[in-house]
Amino acid sequence: MGAAARSRTSEAASPVRELVVPDPSSSVRWHQHDWPHPLARWHYHPEVEIHLVRESSGTVMVGDYVGPFGPGHLSLIGSFLPHNWISHLGDAETVRNRDVVLQLDQDRFLAAAETLPELESLRPLLDDAARGVEYCGRTAVEGAAALEAVQGTFGLRRLAAVAELLSVLAESPEPDRRYLDSHGGSYRLGVEETELFNRALSYITDHLADRMRLRDVADEVGLSRDAFSRLFSKATGVGFSRTVNRMRVTEASRLLRTTDLPVAEICYRVGFTNLSNFNRQFRATTGTTPSHYRRIDQH
Repeated sequence: MGAAARSRTSEAASPVRELVVPDPSSSVRWHQHDWPHPLARWHYHPEVEIHLVRESSGTVMVGDYVGPFGPGHLSLIGSFLPHNWISHLGDAETVRNRDVVLQLDQDRFLAAAETLPELESLRPLLDDAARGVEYCGRTAVEGAAALEAVQGTFGLRRLAAVAELLSVLAESPEPDRRYLDSHGGSYRLGVEETELFNRALSYITDHLADRMRLRDVADEVGLSRDAFSRLFSKATGVGFSRTVNRMRVTEASRLLRTTDLPVAEICYRVGFTNLSNFNRQFRATTGTTPSHYRRIDQH
């Protein structure tokens, strides 16, 4: 992975839980922020989040999921589900207002559903949020527009705008939804654990093309092999090796889409040591071979 990811993820250290300051005049919090930004790191919070990336492409991590994102990436992130979007940019590059975020307290909305039956349709949507959902097709386009429309609204107009956004997501057809985290559970790390995990994540991203051994990364963050292995399993749900392989496949996917490099060269650039293993891991993650993936993307 290039200098872009190295420069950005080196800033990834964060507390276990983002403190979402509520808006006293609204039932939700809408905001936007640049990349890089202190909020753009591996973290979780009790609030449910609807997240849009306006510009740039890179790697998204949600729970145990690792995959690519691009402009217009719209997702729903559940309570206590960790997440991060890492843009692949040059060292000095910044994306102004890359992210649009709406956060809501699900308990507050579910309590309101007890007296407002129209809100009952939120229950299955919030159930889906526990795993994380990436939207595509018409839902992604309409959802992004609805999320943007919340900006600058107040009072009943804001409530109506939020209701429109939630309605678009709740009524999305199944083909427009991709579920991300395979567990649907929460990954609650302590403050020190999250700091260590983010240091490990930065090191892995910086050295993705190198030989990646668990003990080397464990040494980098000052943990024993066993302690580091437990930490990584707790943070990702799938452990060290599978996470590294998924990150490598994600970077390979980006290179297949954006360059004319031969498949074999991409294989070695992202850290695989032989082509057969690369093809096997790529197929296991994407469902197809690197060559077929490139052909599909070009059509």
